[in-house]
Amino acid sequence: MNWGYKIVFGLGAFMLFIVGAGIYMVSHDSDTLVESDYYEKGLNYDETFHKKENLLADHAKPKLQLLKDSLLIEFSAAGNKGNLKFTRLDDKNLDQVLPFNTTNNQFKLPVGSFKKGNWKLEIDWVHSDKSYISDHAVFIQ
Repeated sequence: MNWGYKIVFGLGAFMLFIVGAGIYMVSHDSDTLVESDYYEKGLNYDETFHKKENLLADHAKPKLQLLKDSLLIEFSAAGNKGNLKFTRLDDKNLDQVLPFNTTNNQFKLPVGSFKKGNWKLEIDWVHSDKSYISDHAVFIQ
């Protein structure tokens, strides 16, 4: 066997590897976006921006405290209603949206059933006809 056959064999093996890797990447497409409706959210970002402005102007950022098996959210005022959106960056199947309604300034959520690890929490709520949104990183142990 001379060098010509070895070069052709090497190039053929390399081409088969590239084609096989391409087929594998296309058939096992796990490269998903963080949010599937990112385009609509981009178009409606003005609403989110105003909610964040309200949060800063009113100094209404809630305080989070992780107790043994529950998450305590303390708001700046009583009477809040909204949604808690828990997202997990490594597995979107674990994402949850939980509605809440408080009469006082605290909300206690049991998190014992949540998978341990890093979570992104987005609190979207209304207080006295004013909307707010706040993002937090939560590590559940």
